[in-house]
Amino acid sequence: MSPVTARWLLLLLGPLLLRPATATTAWVVDPLTRVRPKDAPRSTAEAVLKAARNESEAFQIVVRAGSKGVKGGTLEASDLKGDGGRVIERRHVALFREQYLQIATPSPRSKEGPGIYPDALIPIGAEPGAKPAEKAPRFIGSPFLIPPDFNQPFWVEVRVPKDAAPGDYAGSITVSMQDEKPLVVPVTLTVWDFTLPDTPSLRTNFGGLGRRLLTGHPGYKPDTPPYRALERKYAEAMAAHRLCPPVPPYLRPKEGADGTVDPKESHAALKEWIEAFHLTGFEIKLIGEDPAGKDRERNVKMLQSTWAYLKENGWEKLAYVWAVDEPNSDKMYEEVRRRAKMIHEAQPGLKVLCTEQPTPQDASWGTLAGSVDIWVPLWTLFDEKTVAERQKAGEEVWSYTALCQGKPGGDAPYWEIDFPLLNYRIPAWTSRRYGLTGLLYWTVVYWTAGDVWANPLTFNRQFNGEGSLFYPGGDAGVEGPVASMRLKALRDGLEDYEYLLLAGEAGLEKAARMAPSWGSWETKPWNLAAAREELAQIILAKKK
Repeated sequence: MSPVTARWLLLLLGPLLLRPATATTAWVVDPLTRVRPKDAPRSTAEAVLKAARNESEAFQIVVRAGSKGVKGGTLEASDLKGDGGRVIERRHVALFREQYLQIATPSPRSKEGPGIYPDALIPIGAEPGAKPAEKAPRFIGSPFLIPPDFNQPFWVEVRVPKDAAPGDYAGSITVSMQDEKPLVVPVTLTVWDFTLPDTPSLRTNFGGLGRRLLTGHPGYKPDTPPYRALERKYAEAMAAHRLCPPVPPYLRPKEGADGTVDPKESHAALKEWIEAFHLTGFEIKLIGEDPAGKDRERNVKMLQSTWAYLKENGWEKLAYVWAVDEPNSDKMYEEVRRRAKMIHEAQPGLKVLCTEQPTPQDASWGTLAGSVDIWVPLWTLFDEKTVAERQKAGEEVWSYTALCQGKPGGDAPYWEIDFPLLNYRIPAWTSRRYGLTGLLYWTVVYWTAGDVWANPLTFNRQFNGEGSLFYPGGDAGVEGPVASMRLKALRDGLEDYEYLLLAGEAGLEKAARMAPSWGSWETKPWNLAAAREELAQIILAKKK
């Protein structure tokens, strides 16, 4: 090397060579904050959690690699210990590495734009559903690598047992790495002296119009043993996040040629499914292309015999018939009325659900009042006055979202990856504010083409993460689904709904302040966290 070349290299590389080496650090953030690879470090060093019994509460640890990067990294949780020998064992603490996804094309109405988003949660350690992979997985929880000066967030979730004694507990999460000292993050948990119910109070339907739950799983033939085993894994994951998994076709009472059902073969397995997963709904599916016409007689017998069977087992309050999805014409409105008339005549007490608002978009279509028992309006078509009228008449009202629908300039807490995580949590508050009893979403596993890990655009390649709250676990060496951060935020909202109910009128008032309408809601996570703690104090005061 010539002296001239050496001098130029020294001028170019000197500042880098002279830069002091930086160490790896870690800090803590709340579960509603997304941390990008180059976000500036924060100063919070300790996780402080507060939760009821039978509730999951989470936080994030962000590891910022030093100038040498991180190799061979892993996380380990300790037991959480309280006074008098009280312990919440480490098996109740779940650890995940957050997988970054690249969003190149923003969803309609997204204000956050393209970029890198953490979303998929890759299990670390022996998480439920994990198994030795038949081939090397594309994504692993640990050991992990972190490039120099790069952030890697981790999701830490504590599931508080139903029998946990109230009080304060302490423990830690240890981040171990090659060639560097471990980082220890202290964790304190306060267990409040009340318990959330096993069966969610807000009813849900996230299965969608009889679609099979495992849409997007090529290679699995429906109703084969591998398919059913995988289907159950997804049902377990839905129930663990307080969602009602759909009843698979093979567990439904067998229909005879005349429509009458015989439950003998499936009864034991159906009973186990309903009880194990704490179902909040049992959707009865109509038979044939013309249920209220040429297929009427079969449907009448099916409805009557199904109702009798459900009533015999104390399940009739779960039942409803989804008459028509999104009727948007005079012809479809008339079809809703025809089907509802047939259902009500065949079996009084059986409710008719329709994804429609009480006021039609076109007055010439007429009304569905008197036909629909469970109204499910789109968030952006929600009308407070007419909803209150239907509730006063004794009818249920749920709500739903799909895509990014709405009037130009309007807003709603849309459910796509490139919207704030709080959007998935706040609908439960809005539901309580309006006295709604259910929440509907068309599916949780909509992967129709391509690689959802590399390109999360779904539904006409326009919406990031639409209809997909899970990721296919095979890519992470998991037998079953991989959860998303969005699903966790939704679960937390459903837990918030329990707080709002337990707090009574005070909960209703709090919901109205946090979520005054479907177009207006609290957007600061710390304010929502403060409201949740206020609710807890109200609930505790009521117990005294």
